[in-house]
Amino acid sequence: MINSFLMMRSTTLSLFFSFILSIFLFGQDSTALKIHPANNYPRWLKNDVYHTNQTSGMSFLREKDDGALEFLLADDIGKIHRLCIQDDTLFNFSEIKFSDEVKHYLSDFPKLDFEEIFYDRFTKQVYLTIEGNGENHLSYHGIYRLKFKDDNIFQDSVVALEKLVFKPEEMFYDNLLPNIGYEGFTADENYFYLGLENEQTSEGKFSGQTLIRIADKNLLTIVKEISTENIDISSICGLYSDENFSLWGIDRNHRKVFKLHLDEYFNIVDLIYFDIKTVVPKYNHFEYVGSLESITIVSEKFLFLVDDPWHTFFIPPNEILNQLDVNTINNFKNFIPVIHKFVLE
Repeated sequence: MINSFLMMRSTTLSLFFSFILSIFLFGQDSTALKIHPANNYPRWLKNDVYHTNQTSGMSFLREKDDGALEFLLADDIGKIHRLCIQDDTLFNFSEIKFSDEVKHYLSDFPKLDFEEIFYDRFTKQVYLTIEGNGENHLSYHGIYRLKFKDDNIFQDSVVALEKLVFKPEEMFYDNLLPNIGYEGFTADENYFYLGLENEQTSEGKFSGQTLIRIADKNLLTIVKEISTENIDISSICGLYSDENFSLWGIDRNHRKVFKLHLDEYFNIVDLIYFDIKTVVPKYNHFEYVGSLESITIVSEKFLFLVDDPWHTFFIPPNEILNQLDVNTINNFKNFIPVIHKFVLE
């Protein structure tokens, strides 16, 4: 009995000091981290012959021998692309094709609502989140592992999809609604982080909060659920983990990027916000209504974000359009996504 009391007391003290440490750190700008727009950006996500459409996911793969940066992109119309950025501003694209097996698997989906795409640098695996739609939306919501031809992520063909089964399933599917699912997904060495787009109200409207679920990578067991109710994060439309227990994310509804750090018990011990201005490419004195939904980091130096155009509000009013060149106006009217780049300091 004495041993049990001592163990309980030790655990209580440990949790108490962890709580005090969390309070102390949470209010500190402990990193003094800053971001600022990079030269030559933002840019339209296109070249002379190719452009993406409703891009909602972006993941950095590698820096090639010639210095080109290579990414994977996911569009929420059921497309995946490879993007290479050469000399900072030259964009080259190729479409990732699907095998007949994959096409057959996806043929039953009411909508190919691809959201996050994520390359896990620790396991060399690529994951795709798909939002469910229609009456049986829960059958289609999920995190899917992509199998590339020859098990080579640099091949432009996906030959199989594997849906991950997280436990407990009732927690994984809780709060998922038609067109409301996991728009953020990333991982560190040991854990997956699943970001829910928004925790909807009982009337089916957007609330001021959402959820981050954390799962053991090996067991696929959800070990923690974090509510953003008291930390001023309304939506999660992209996640990226730069190190263990550390997350970058996009709050699309509040038009900001956040960075949070967790302790070993998954308590938030540091949180920083960055307001993002979505300015018109080549016209940095004009802003447009942005809908940022993709985030990735390159070499701990550069932050990339992609705007998935919100058709209702994306095109600026005429008083701004009349001051833009013809190509820029056409890009807006054709809903070409915009890629933003920021320097981390």
